[in-house]
Amino acid sequence: MPFFIDTSAFFKRYQPEKGSALVTRVLEDRNQQLYISSITIIEIVSNLKRLFEVDRITTESQFHQQRDFFYKDVVALGVTILDVTAEDVIKADDLILKRYMKPVDSIQLAIALNMKRDDITFVSSDHRLCKIAAEEGLGILTP
Repeated sequence: MPFFIDTSAFFKRYQPEKGSALVTRVLEDRNQQLYISSITIIEIVSNLKRLFEVDRITTESQFHQQRDFFYKDVVALGVTILDVTAEDVIKADDLILKRYMKPVDSIQLAIALNMKRDDITFVSSDHRLCKIAAEEGLGILTP
């Protein structure tokens, strides 16, 4: 079963919290296809930087280690990165017209929906986003 993993879920790999173990199992299961959007890359790096500069939870050294770990994960885990297309932006607009959504959430969901796969599971820690994904016909997993 292929998984489209949004930032809120993928981030749990680098900041241990509730749901981290489930995310790690999904990511490390070699029998699964893993997808993220190109936006996830910059969101992960930004969130890691926030932990260091704003929240002061991590050190600068930890920030760099976590960032490096993320980039190594993308390669080692065989994660496919999907770029945002004009079709995704149009779909995101359609999603927002149906109901209010944060712009980044609408893009993440639009990319997953535009994969046009019946067997895709949308993985997100955002319960509202998962509810919308389910309403749109995707399988969901909420770590």
